Amino acid sequence: MPSSHLNASIPPENQEQHTWRPLRLLNYYRLFLASAFLIFFSFGFTGKILGTQQPTLFFWTCLLYLVISISFIYTAYTRRPEFKQQVGIQAAIDIITITVLMHSSGGIESGIGMLLIVNVTASSVFLSKQNAYLTSSFASLTVLAEQYSASYLQLGEIINYPKAGILGVLLFSSAIIASTLSTRSRESQALASQTTAELADLEKLNEHIIKNMHTGIVVVLPNGQIYMANEAAEVLLGNRKLDGRPHLSSISAPLYQRLREWLKSPNMEQLPLQQEQGLVDLQPGMSMLDINRKDSEIIIFLEDAAQLNQRFQEVKLASLGRLTASIAHEIRNPLGAINHAAQLLSETLKDSSNIKLSSIITTQVQRLNHTIENILQLSRQNASNRESINLFNWLEAFKIEFCSSQGLNQDQLLIEITPRDTEILFDASHLHQVIWNLCSNALSHSQKQKQQTAIQLLGGVTLDSRHPFLDIIDNGKGIPPELVHQIFDPFFTTSSAGTGLGLYITKEMVESNRAKIRYIPLPRGGSCFRINFLASHKSNSIDDNYDNSNTTEDHGKPNTQAGNQRLI
Repeated sequence: MPSSHLNASIPPENQEQHTWRPLRLLNYYRLFLASAFLIFFSFGFTGKILGTQQPTLFFWTCLLYLVISISFIYTAYTRRPEFKQQVGIQAAIDIITITVLMHSSGGIESGIGMLLIVNVTASSVFLSKQNAYLTSSFASLTVLAEQYSASYLQLGEIINYPKAGILGVLLFSSAIIASTLSTRSRESQALASQTTAELADLEKLNEHIIKNMHTGIVVVLPNGQIYMANEAAEVLLGNRKLDGRPHLSSISAPLYQRLREWLKSPNMEQLPLQQEQGLVDLQPGMSMLDINRKDSEIIIFLEDAAQLNQRFQEVKLASLGRLTASIAHEIRNPLGAINHAAQLLSETLKDSSNIKLSSIITTQVQRLNHTIENILQLSRQNASNRESINLFNWLEAFKIEFCSSQGLNQDQLLIEITPRDTEILFDASHLHQVIWNLCSNALSHSQKQKQQTAIQLLGGVTLDSRHPFLDIIDNGKGIPPELVHQIFDPFFTTSSAGTGLGLYITKEMVESNRAKIRYIPLPRGGSCFRINFLASHKSNSIDDNYDNSNTTEDHGKPNTQAGNQRLI
């Protein structure tokens, strides 16, 4: 007998298939059997077989069996009483009815008793082993009782107990076989249903995990057609909808080109993939779904390269922090002593050449101390606490502070943000240091008089990716093209007084806020550093028709024509 947990795991449609539906078929069989007996008996098609001993009893028993069969069909559809009760009642009535029909037709010799095998076997399919044994025992005893009553009443010509015994053995055998096979079938069905349910749950779990994971998953065919993708992939690819099986080249041409290169050289190193302005850089990874098939689907894993870089930087900064913490005390104390001694020495010196040498010592000590401060600041850099910031309002407040601190006129720092309600997601303290560093660099590297230096802060929202950005533009000479790829490297500087950590720290702070900073060369001179921010959820919807001509032009480069006219 199947265990309770297996029965409970069978879905309702499978329970219907293994219980009520076959029971209704058995009722139709009873109806057919009773109708056939009545027709054959009424028209005498069977000769001297049906109802030969007691015709009246045979006729009324068949008629009653017909009515009972109809009532069984009704109760099977209404399912009242419950299933087990119906099976037990119907099995008992079948045994009694067929035995009476056999008795009225001449006993065991009539052959009608063989019909008991069909009914007992069918009933055993629905019953447990114990109940199946009980049903077959009741049928065997009924047959023996019929033979005994026929012998007692001397109705039959031949009383055959051996045949009755053989029929009883057949009834037991058929009941055992039917019950065993039915039990195993129910157990197998329950196990299959349980396995199917577990697989369905596992499929839902996998779908939920893939859908909500931060890593983008794109499954493509070898020809580049997208088979499926999760929401993270759609976000990383610029909020592009990937349903409908589009071609990868229409979604991201660089990624499709990388896929073709990987198919030719699967062991190639996967470098970060730069997307268009405003979109995050991607770190792709590719793998065959089935390495044994040449036409297997390909899984492309996409991650935000800035996030990966941030994790590496955290490890690097942690190591740097431990290093600087161990040597800072050993270096700064001697520097302090040297600086103090140089100052005391300069007070006692009267020779101008010696005073100049003392000044050189003091200047270089201060420079070295400044370098240590920058390294310590880099190693102690805290995690970003991003918040929603109105870019225009924040820059207006920054402008007042910066111009006052640097002694600039207000018209030397121009701010244009379109639209005015542009919101960004950034750490306010980090943003202050980033913009301050870039504006300070514009002043120190402009090679012009301070009063001739002009800085523009132009920003807004890109029309293609809908991400906010800010351009910091100056009117200096710009950076030579051969040095552009090195400006964000640590300790790289073109100034004898610089430490080479300013832009590096700036880039680290920007990327810790999941933003990006890039240098954009200007055709008419000057430098432009563009920061692409994360959009705040508080941002209002942007009008697609707003005029962005003062900030961007084709290919994502800033339009500085109007701005440079102001600078000149």
